[in-house]
Amino acid sequence: MTERLMKRFALSEEGAKGLVRAVIACTVADLMLMLPVGLLYLLASDLLSGSVPEGHCPLYGLGIAAALLLVLLSEFWKYNATYFSTYLESGACRIRLAEKLRRLPLSFFGKKDLADLTNTIMGDVQVTEQMFSHYVPQFYGAIFSTCLVAVNLLCYDWQMALAALWVLPITLVIVGFSKKAQNYFIRRQNAALINMADGVQECLETIRDLKSNKAEKVYLDGLYRKIDTFENRQFKSELGSAMFVVPAQMLLRKH
Repeated sequence: MTERLMKRFALSEEGAKGLVRAVIACTVADLMLMLPVGLLYLLASDLLSGSVPEGHCPLYGLGIAAALLLVLLSEFWKYNATYFSTYLESGACRIRLAEKLRRLPLSFFGKKDLADLTNTIMGDVQVTEQMFSHYVPQFYGAIFSTCLVAVNLLCYDWQMALAALWVLPITLVIVGFSKKAQNYFIRRQNAALINMADGVQECLETIRDLKSNKAEKVYLDGLYRKIDTFENRQFKSELGSAMFVVPAQMLLRKH
């Protein structure tokens, strides 16, 4: 599994192991959040029966304290497993890229756009860092915890399980069909980002020549258009993602 994660997400061996630990931590943290729900169900059952047995009140108090403690511990573990390990892997990834660039011949840099290299080292690694600290472990953790809860519900009351879980396949289909559209918007956004970064880099390198030839205003007008293009494509990218993700979220919350 570690080797597959290393190839799929371009991680180091330690980064792949950290991702596995993060997924396990997210799964456990999600399951711990179900403890208060279970206590509430037991309390509601006692109240609906007419009265709470005398021996149950201390047990509910101990259960609440234990649930809070377990939730805090699991969230602390989740935080360390996701954020700290991700930032360590992000730093190691930047070092690997820098070492790779250091060993390349000078002819490579004459053929390659400097803005593209800068965006790869800084922008792409930052995006990857955000994915593995905020999205990927939480996504897989939510899948595993939901499957475990669904199995328990099916064993306890299959009708209640179907009533609670029928909406999940629909939302997954909505998000799944949106992947092609989101990739299209992201490619256009990245192209505009590289074009803008290239313009900024070129402006910084030639600012003296531009001022001496009184061409600064003309060049800046073109640079501003590149910035506007990037902002417009970024807005369209976020809007394109929201067109599919937001309805799925609304369907889940309304259900």
